[in-house]
Amino acid sequence: MKNLSVIKNFAVLLLLCVSIISCKENKEEQPLPATDLATKVLGTYVFYEVEFNGEAIPADESNLKGDIRITRKTDTTVDAKLDIRTKNSNEEFMVYDVTDIKLKEFGNTVELIYEDETVARISGRRLIINGTDETGTDFKLTAAR
Repeated sequence: MKNLSVIKNFAVLLLLCVSIISCKENKEEQPLPATDLATKVLGTYVFYEVEFNGEAIPADESNLKGDIRITRKTDTTVDAKLDIRTKNSNEEFMVYDVTDIKLKEFGNTVELIYEDETVARISGRRLIINGTDETGTDFKLTAAR
C-alpha cells in the first residue's frame, strides 16, 4: 500500500514537471534593431565584370583582378580601399584609398558620394562604379559580395 502511494506521488510530480516544461512563453517577438546604412553595405566586393563600348566582360575573361573593401566610419559614411590590377603584370588599374564617402539610400540602391559626386552605387550584392580610363574610354566596373 505504501508503494502505491509513493508511485502515485511520483506520477503526479512527473506530470506536473512535464506540464511546466511544455508550456511556451507567450513573448512577443522583438523586431531586430535597424541596421545603419554603413553597416548594410560594408564588406569585400570581388571584381565581377567590366563593361565598356557596350560589351560586358566577365572577370575570368578579362585582364583584371582584385577587390573593393568597404569599411564603416559612421552611420552614413564609409571608407573604401580599391585594389583592381591587371592579371598579367599586376599593374594598377584602380588602386585607391578613399575616405569619408557619404551614403544615400534610394529604395533598394545606395549611392556612394565623394566630394559631392556620385562615384558608385550598391544594389543588392553588387557594387557598380562608373569611370573613365586614361584614354578617355568610359567603363562600368562591377564587383560582388
